[in-house]
Amino acid sequence: MLVPAPRFNPTTVIWYEHPAEKWENAFPVGNGRLGAMVFGRSDEERIQVNEETYWTGGPYNQTKKGGKNHLAEIRKLIFDGDYRRAHYLFGHHLMGYPVEQQKYQSLANLILNFEAQGEVQNYRHQLDLDSALITTSYEQNGVLYKREVFSSPACLKRRLKRERSKRAIITWPSKEPARSRFFFRPPLIFFLIRT
Repeated sequence: MLVPAPRFNPTTVIWYEHPAEKWENAFPVGNGRLGAMVFGRSDEERIQVNEETYWTGGPYNQTKKGGKNHLAEIRKLIFDGDYRRAHYLFGHHLMGYPVEQQKYQSLANLILNFEAQGEVQNYRHQLDLDSALITTSYEQNGVLYKREVFSSPACLKRRLKRERSKRAIITWPSKEPARSRFFFRPPLIFFLIRT
């Protein structure tokens, strides 16, 4: 009996049959400047967004003034095998402060609430490593939903599709309820762009 070929390459596709319950299980996507962790929930999607310039603290310079004046001495100590003294002088004359790297921070959580209710069937949340595409698909109330998140060199993109072209509703938390809900006709693409 012949086994049918899979619809995907199992060596480059990671998938779950359930949404991520914690950050460590969400799928990453990014372009080196913008990044996101996608959880893949059917009722309330969470996309945790990062951006390369969002760190703890503020701008600082790790270069110490006058450090170059000690470089020749430090090099000589290294070549002479006096590593302890070279390390001491390096720490005092070449290492800026703070010595440790600043901590990377989460920029935001994009929360999308979907009003569709009912049992979810045929759920699949996957990351294709070849295309860098995260896909969440499932059936609910006889409608097939498919959401994709991918990154281009300029931005992160979110595409929402429905099998039927009826109007859908998405809401997200806001202090102004009138601005926290909108209607769309598929497909819809979100762009998260740094300006």
